[in-house]
This record gives sequence, structure tokens and C-alpha cells, in this order.
Amino acid sequence: MLIPAQRILASLNTEIARLPVGQGDAETDGSATMSITNALRLLSRREAGGSGAIHRRFEALEALLEDLSPATAGGGCEFGTHLAGLRDKLGSARRDAQDSLARLEQAWRAAMAELQACVTVLNRASGVDELAKAGLRSALAAWESDYLISAAAVEDESAEEEAVEITRERLADYLRQRFDEPDLQVEKFQPLAGGFGKQTILFDVAGKALAGSFVMRRDMGLRPSVANDCHRVRDEFAVIRAARDRGFPAPEALWLDTEHCLLRGGDFIVMRRSPGKLPGNFFGSRVAIPAGLNDALATIMAQLHTLEPLSELGELTESICAARWRMSRGEATASYIRAWYELFLASDHTPSPALAAIYGWLLDNVPDRPGKPSLLHGDIGFHNFLFDDDKLSAVLDWEFAHVGDPAEELGYVAVTLGGSVDWARLMARYIEAGGEAVDAQTLRYFKVWAFARNATGANLLSTLFCNGHAPDLKLAILPVAHIPQFLRGAQALIEEKLP
Repeated sequence: MLIPAQRILASLNTEIARLPVGQGDAETDGSATMSITNALRLLSRREAGGSGAIHRRFEALEALLEDLSPATAGGGCEFGTHLAGLRDKLGSARRDAQDSLARLEQAWRAAMAELQACVTVLNRASGVDELAKAGLRSALAAWESDYLISAAAVEDESAEEEAVEITRERLADYLRQRFDEPDLQVEKFQPLAGGFGKQTILFDVAGKALAGSFVMRRDMGLRPSVANDCHRVRDEFAVIRAARDRGFPAPEALWLDTEHCLLRGGDFIVMRRSPGKLPGNFFGSRVAIPAGLNDALATIMAQLHTLEPLSELGELTESICAARWRMSRGEATASYIRAWYELFLASDHTPSPALAAIYGWLLDNVPDRPGKPSLLHGDIGFHNFLFDDDKLSAVLDWEFAHVGDPAEELGYVAVTLGGSVDWARLMARYIEAGGEAVDAQTLRYFKVWAFARNATGANLLSTLFCNGHAPDLKLAILPVAHIPQFLRGAQALIEEKLP
């Protein structure tokens, strides 16, 4: 994937702007922050302008020389010869560069040196009219300063309405208006780093109508990062509430806001903050997971997969609807994976022949186990578990929730946690808690799908970054650090010889 340097530079500039600076540092041209910012602006302009910007400089210089010729006619024969020679060289220099940015820049520097040499000849010439010299100085000063300033100017290429940054003060104003309580206070405010699809903010409130610790999950910008499953918070909100109503340890979702005129941008949900802390990250632990956590993971998956169909959700999404609950597991799996593939092809994406080939294998080898499909979390693991005194208090982040074969969840866990779980113990506890055994062929299939789904999401997100619709700099990491691992992991499993 070729990530446009302009996108990286613009996002770097934004990230640096967020860095804290010393007293008065932001106003000092010599500060490190200002130096880096100015360097990024120059690089951004160079990247955005490309060879076309250098050609425009040459055209402006040619026009300037045409204007200077009659004004400096009294400069003497030698000066006129130099000026005419420079005009002749400009066209050939541009042609020789062949739109190579580096060669064009070199030709430009040579042209500037030639023009300086012409002015030096004029300075040394005797009997030159002072009025002509003054006109030349004025024209050169205006032209050269204009092009130097333009070299650092960066145009705003954003065509979309920008979301308002949520600050403590803006959040407080929003809550005071919502609850009609002028004295309500936001006492703590902490935006969380990380996450590719949602913005998460922790905050504490002191008030009469609302008090305690809360979490806001907000859609990034005005469009969902990936437009399927429950990636829109309005859909995630409904699933969280339905699962909690069935006794599953989902967060307490308080309200959904799709209007938010004071906090312009993506829709958001507000939940009461569950007690506890996360025991792991996305890729799981690097060491063996304690038996208690191993058992908790198995038990919570079995509890989720044995919930009765959440028919109250109605036609919530393409993958949570009345028809999906009535399908066989194989039909639900095939429909789900085909929808992901079609989404990939229909969305702005970076072409990936390898990923397309893996989708071909997946659609040719769908397992069809007996039994009914279940509600799946879609991103289950310790990175989305909260534990309070060794007891699981909540399962977070339901944006990948859908209906499908429970073995899909097991395949995802096998990929994300790898060898850090005691798989035999996990499966024994899962079955003991009501889950079903899964054969090696089916497990392998859903491990391939886990890699393919992650590669698809990473591709779509990084393409949003490349196209200027998602400015978050960490999205530029995906094509180089994650997508190759996902593609290689999927293909290695496809080639694996099972006993």
C-alpha cells in the first residue's frame, strides 16, 4: 500500500500541535516544536505541489523576465545578453528534467543562480539608469518573497465538516443543557489513546440528575470507519442493552445521542463506567495466562453463545436480523463472509490480490455444523474484559457483534491469544459451561477468517487515511505492521496439513 506522504505529513503536524510546550514556547520561532512544525509545512507543500509547483515557478519566472526586458533596456548590452540567455535556458531546463521533482528543483536552483548573475552584471554596469534599477529591485523583491511564502503555505484539502473536539468544558456545557442543571460539574476528563474505530472518553460528573463515573464512545468523524456489523454506535447501543437485559455482563448503556448540536461530529453513546481494569491487550498476553482468566474467558463465551435469539433487536443490521437467526450455521457464516467481501469491494479500498484470493478460499470451504447460530461478540478477549477483584464486571466494545457460528468466536480467540491460553483447558471449561466442541477443520477455517477480517478492516481504515477521510496518524501503521502478518497468517493456515 502506497500511503501518500501528504497524509502522513498533515497528521504528523496535527500530532505535534497537540504536544505540550514550555511557557511561551509556541510563540518562539527557535523552539523545537515550531522548528518541526515549520519543517512539516515545507514538506507538506513540496509533496502537495510536486513537479507541477516547480513548473508554475518557471512559468512565473518567464513572465517576470518578459516584464523586465523593456524596463531594463538601459542596462547595457552585456546585461541584455545574460537576460536573453536565461530566458532561452528555462524551457530546455524544464524539458530535460522530464518531470522528475529532484531534477526540476536542481534546474530551478540553477535558474535562480543565473538570474542572480544577471543582476550582478547590472550592478557592475556603468551608466545604468537609476530608475530602471529601482524598478528591477521592486519587481524582484515582490516576486521572490511571494514564491518563498507560497512554498510554505499548505491548503486545507478537507471537504467534510470537521467534528468538534470534545473538551471538558464542552462536555460540561452539553450535560448541563441535557439535564437542565446549570451547576453540574465534570470533575475528571480523560480521552483514551488507542482504538481504530471509536473515540473513547472517561469522565466523572458531580450533579443531582447525573453523578458518578461514565464512558463516552463516539463514532470517528461523521461516517463509520467500517460500514457494517455494529460499527455505528447507534447499533452497538441496541446490542449492549439487549445483552445486558438478558443477564449478560455488558455495560449499562444510558443514552444514545444522534443530534448532539453542541458536540458536532459523530454520534455517541454514554455508559456508566463499570468497575475494574483490563487484564490484557489486543494481541493477548506474551506469557501464559493464569488459569482463572482462562476459565473466565471460556465461561463468558459459553454464556454468550447460549443466549436465546435476541429477536427484540429486529432488523438492526444486515448480520443481526430475523432471517439470520433462522439460518443454519453454514448459511449464516457464508452470508456474513460474503457481505464482508462485498463491502470490501464496494468501499474505498487498496486493491489486494492476496486478500481477494483468501476470500475465494473462505467462500469455497464454508463449514456447516449442525445447530442454530448464536449472538457473537466478534472481538472477544482480555482487551475487552474488565475485571474487578478477579471477577469479570463487563465485556466492552460490541462493534463487531453479529449472528453466526459460535466456532467463529473460538477461531478469533485462537488467533488473537495464540499459545498464551491453555487451549485444552479453555475448551473443557467452555463445554462444561454449555458450549459445544469444535473440530480441527472448522477451527482452522475460522482462524483463517479471523486473519482475513482483520486484514480487511485494516485495509479499509488505512485507505480512509490515505484518502484524507481519517486523519489519525496511527492508521498509517496498519499496512506495514499488521496487514502483512494477517495475510501471511491466513495463508499459512490454509496450507497447514491437518491430522
